[in-house]
Amino acid sequence: MSSPKPDGRAACELRFRLGRETVYVRAPVPAGPSRLADVLPALGALTDSVVAAAVRQAERQGRTVSCRKGCGACCRQPVPVAQAEAMALAELVAVLPPARQTAVRERFADGLERLAAAGLLDAVRQLPEKPDDEERRELGLAYFRQGIPCPFLEDEACSIHPQRPLACREYLVTSPPAACSEPDRGGVERLELPGKVSRALYAFGDGSGQGPVRWMPLLLALEWAGAHPDLARRRYSGPELFERFVRHLAGGS
Repeated sequence: MSSPKPDGRAACELRFRLGRETVYVRAPVPAGPSRLADVLPALGALTDSVVAAAVRQAERQGRTVSCRKGCGACCRQPVPVAQAEAMALAELVAVLPPARQTAVRERFADGLERLAAAGLLDAVRQLPEKPDDEERRELGLAYFRQGIPCPFLEDEACSIHPQRPLACREYLVTSPPAACSEPDRGGVERLELPGKVSRALYAFGDGSGQGPVRWMPLLLALEWAGAHPDLARRRYSGPELFERFVRHLAGGS
């Protein structure tokens, strides 16, 4: 599966079945003790491969992905991120040039203030724990109506596109772009995926894949990362962690 490289990373190559689709991925994985956040680039590559398989299947059925740069409607939803992604986003913000870092932090703060003013902040904090799908959907629509953009959205485009969360990579539609601006009217046809890497990641908070599902809306990421510095200290074998993750995604042990 992997071979060590001089830069301390292993080149992992995988081909496996996911539903009816064959997924191939080649990604660099840290060769030594690593945090789950350090494996996120490889998981991003894995997600892109799963999405590519879904796009091919959709095209065989005569459907085309309509998402384009400049359409940021989906960037006003409560985007779910895993704990490791929250930590990675906080670290990304911390190394931005001072002026840009200040602007991004202000966007996070402004978003939270707007949710609080709308009386939605407490409910949004509890969103991941709500067991009822319809209740989560209604809260998601209430969030969307506030028009709060993702703090990384600039000129209606993602300013961290290569490092964007897995859920963002997975969210593609084959319906007209205009439908995304009014999700409560229906008509949004999402690309069907053979498996969601993001959902597998939500169960990998402890690195085992057997833990409870944990995620949060992206707007809470910096706040959560600041309150959980211990996550940055956990280490695992990079290649073993990646293999374990793929087995979990494919339905293995």
